[in-house]
Amino acid sequence: MRYCVIIPTYQGERTLGALLRKLTEYCPPQDILVVNDGSTDSTEEVARKFGVNVEKSHPGGKNMGKGYALKRGFAWAIERNYDFVITLDADLQHPPEMIPEFVRRVEAGADMVVGNRMGDLSSMPPERRISNKLSSFFVSLLAGRKFPDTQCGFRAIRTSLLRKIRLFYHRYQTESEILIEGARKGAKIEFISIPTIYTTHGSHFHPVVDTLRFIFFVLSYYPTRCFAKFIK
Repeated sequence: MRYCVIIPTYQGERTLGALLRKLTEYCPPQDILVVNDGSTDSTEEVARKFGVNVEKSHPGGKNMGKGYALKRGFAWAIERNYDFVITLDADLQHPPEMIPEFVRRVEAGADMVVGNRMGDLSSMPPERRISNKLSSFFVSLLAGRKFPDTQCGFRAIRTSLLRKIRLFYHRYQTESEILIEGARKGAKIEFISIPTIYTTHGSHFHPVVDTLRFIFFVLSYYPTRCFAKFIK
């Protein structure tokens, strides 16, 4: 089965090089896509040094949000007939050496494989621990299935599943939306334990703003889907 690796990134110049250096041990550069989500630093220059594919999430170079960047990457992979994608973040929180296990799970029949960081919470900041548990609780309710970690961006997803689901949100809610829609489509979703790594480089997740966005996502999910029935 053919797969590509998608890396959505914003202002990733400090960590992207180290990630790509390690990642190319497991995946050839031609099967790696860096989606630059409006970075104003040298993110693109760093990526091109490694010979990987580079796309902008928006033609005008605007910062559109992680979800928007992921959707651009999914479209790129579908256009090139990859069987599945692997997504990971550029901030060194997702160890590339675990990619073979994600691949093995998909080849064994999983439609989606998601990293689970809940086994060791000692290094996770308290505010992220709370937001992750709350989001996992509400996403599980909307999906009708219990999910241990709904916010982890280290995933493998079959493109056949991505073709079936409609995604409306543009930021961190997209990863929750994929899980809910995947579950509603009857997808086989598995979780595997991964290390809980939080680096000094920080995250672009804003505890207050993005938590409010998530609350809006939960409240608007069903109305949005009902309205979507009238949109072709």
